[in-house]
Amino acid sequence: MFRTMIGIALATMLLATGASAQVVDKKVPAKEAQPTPVPLLDKSKSTPTYKAPPSIPGEVEISLLNGSNVRMILQSDKLEVATNYGQLAVPSKDIVAIDFGLHFPDGIEAKIQQAVKSLGGDNFRERDGASKALVELGPYSFPAAFEASKVADLEVSRRAKDVVKQLQAKHPKKDLKTTTLDKVITPEFTIVGRILTATIKAKAELFGEIDMPISRMRTMRSLAGLGFDIDVTIDAGKYANAGQWMETDFQTDGRSAIVITAKGMVDTWPQQNGSYIVGPNGLQGRGMGQHIPAVAGRKIAGAINGQQFGGMLIGKIGEDGEPFTLGERYEGTPEAQGKLYLHIGPSPWNNTQSTGHYEVKIARK
Repeated sequence: MFRTMIGIALATMLLATGASAQVVDKKVPAKEAQPTPVPLLDKSKSTPTYKAPPSIPGEVEISLLNGSNVRMILQSDKLEVATNYGQLAVPSKDIVAIDFGLHFPDGIEAKIQQAVKSLGGDNFRERDGASKALVELGPYSFPAAFEASKVADLEVSRRAKDVVKQLQAKHPKKDLKTTTLDKVITPEFTIVGRILTATIKAKAELFGEIDMPISRMRTMRSLAGLGFDIDVTIDAGKYANAGQWMETDFQTDGRSAIVITAKGMVDTWPQQNGSYIVGPNGLQGRGMGQHIPAVAGRKIAGAINGQQFGGMLIGKIGEDGEPFTLGERYEGTPEAQGKLYLHIGPSPWNNTQSTGHYEVKIARK
């Protein structure tokens, strides 16, 4: 009897121990399954997000009249520009590009005026010396010589025309400015006026902070500005019609090379069940008839007719620019400055509405 009681007691103890172990086993997984609490960040002690001051402009590339280019960081927080509608303060951070008009270094304008006056001097030596002085002054004297070439005095006009010819032979066309007005391009619009300061503060890696004379600058463009790498889709239903151009946000500066690539399909005669589907090279790319080969960059003189340019991707710089062919790939340096416009050559069949679209990638090289 005693042994039986001891056995029952031992069995009870073992069962209790097992139950306890089971309870522990059940609690452990439950505890491990609970997510580890993540401590909340104390915002008052966290590192603040850096916000660049709005007055700090970005990196720019400046093209100088001597043909060299330099990259700098603008230090001027704004540019004062006098226009016909008042004076504007343009934040440097909003400047996409600047096409500088003619700005004279100190004393140069007076020398030019005196030389032009001496073109009609009393003796040959004075007249000949004036012509040589104007040529030596380079692009700065071009607008004055150009104006003098149109005066009634035959001697002055003849010599001024000769100066103009010599300057045109010695200097690139883009350096021979006839205006003193500057074009300041922003994402919203282009400001035409006169920059009032003679220098722009900038910082270069090798030279430190310097005042760059505007009189030595040809152009300036932002390296992070609007219009340097964009993708657009041009719909044939709208822009394959005569006179319909798609305005892009891409700005050309007249000196930088660009690359334009396009892909996609356009049906130039949907009524023919896909018989005249073309790519960005247009109908020329299909080898139809004796059409002009699809050469990118070819200027289009006159109307854009569907027989030669049907379905082709075409571009122009500025609203009144001269159209030129793009096709599926264009790589070159447009001479003009301004916004890029796109167009698809109209269908060569009258009263036909093209369908489809091209996907266009525009990048600065």
